[in-house]
Amino acid sequence: MSEILGKVENIITLAESMGADEVELFITQGKSFEIEIRQGQIISSSSTIDSGVGIRVVLKKAVGFGYCNTLDKRKLEQTAEKAVQLAKSSKPDNNWCELPHPSSFPVVRGIYDKRITELSVEDIVEIADRMLQATADYDKRVTPYWGGAVSAHGTYAILNSHGVEGLEKSTVIGCMMGTVAQEGNQVSPECSETDYKRSLNIKPENVGREAARLAIESLKPKKIETGNYPVILAQDALTSLLGYTFVPTIGGDNVIRDKSAYKNKLNTPVASEMLTVEDDGIMERGLNTASFDGEGTPRQKTTIIENGVLKNFIFDNYFGRRAGVKSTGNAKRRGYSATPNIGPTNLCIKKGDKDPEEMVSEIENGLFIRDVQGAHSSNPESGEVSVVATPCWKIEKGEIKYPVKGAMLAGNIYEMLKRIGSIGNNLRQLAYLEAPWISFENVRIVGETKL
Repeated sequence: MSEILGKVENIITLAESMGADEVELFITQGKSFEIEIRQGQIISSSSTIDSGVGIRVVLKKAVGFGYCNTLDKRKLEQTAEKAVQLAKSSKPDNNWCELPHPSSFPVVRGIYDKRITELSVEDIVEIADRMLQATADYDKRVTPYWGGAVSAHGTYAILNSHGVEGLEKSTVIGCMMGTVAQEGNQVSPECSETDYKRSLNIKPENVGREAARLAIESLKPKKIETGNYPVILAQDALTSLLGYTFVPTIGGDNVIRDKSAYKNKLNTPVASEMLTVEDDGIMERGLNTASFDGEGTPRQKTTIIENGVLKNFIFDNYFGRRAGVKSTGNAKRRGYSATPNIGPTNLCIKKGDKDPEEMVSEIENGLFIRDVQGAHSSNPESGEVSVVATPCWKIEKGEIKYPVKGAMLAGNIYEMLKRIGSIGNNLRQLAYLEAPWISFENVRIVGETKL
């Protein structure tokens, strides 16, 4: 990678000679393997090698951006020229301050495992095979409907004309399985399980068995009456619901744009005293851990909610400066072809002291919801949600009794966060969220209407 940095450093000087006041280079280089499963069969395997550079320039407060998927000197020069021309033809942004200046980066651990870089496509196929076999061995009524396995490793770097320079290596490996079960004319809802890690310690057999178990236990569901119930949400459901409501609300861009339900609520209660939430960009082994963000700002740990009180929002450099605060290191990029936007790193909900079994035992008449469908239609500004709870099970007298069909969770997620009944001790990370089970009181469930 040091050779790559040597190739691109002169691009900053070149862009400045064309009139740019500020220049930023974002470079990535990586390789991935991906295996796809459909209807119980491995249907494809692919290998991708990709590298490229995104060039962002600022000229009299106007921003231009270009990218190329090569490190060829001539192409890089042409891309820099294109970015400068775009800046010259763009309207100035009077809110622009400047790109980040150098800061020391934290040391992060557990995000790179050399063993993953040494895997072949055959190794990833073998992981997928083990998962498929575990699913098939669990119960013949189960069909592995979709799934796959993936590994990726790469290096990314950032440089800018103020002297920011960062370089980091990372790895990830994962597998996922979606299943359905059939018994007679009864078909379960789609059930899934995943396992993603930064190191080579995933357990594909566990993924296959769990996806199969969920499908079998979802067979022969019953309808329930419409009403208000205590509800336990598992990590899958929380990831979907919070991702389309809470996450946009804590973003500094939405605060500045007047689109956050939490605007003007800093240092006031917004949730149950049980709830503490942190955005931890330096968490050991975190799926989104790094030493610096997509603009070269050091990653950090930021307390969002502490014992129910809103403490901070998350910011990138641009919106942080507009708000008069420092960036929290939450500028995220989807590779070299995209400019930064604000997003969470590892959003961590502090675990409670309840075992999952104890949480269930405390509910007389309620629901356990593993996942939801339709969260993308939620309204982050109002917090209104209306989602299908699936897979979902009825809890009666402290025990999970039977699967439920046709149940819809409807209500306001921000009000739900004020009605937390208990928080489990079973932390698990899925995508951006590390969380335990959480139970909520008095949740509106639309089921069968009683005449």
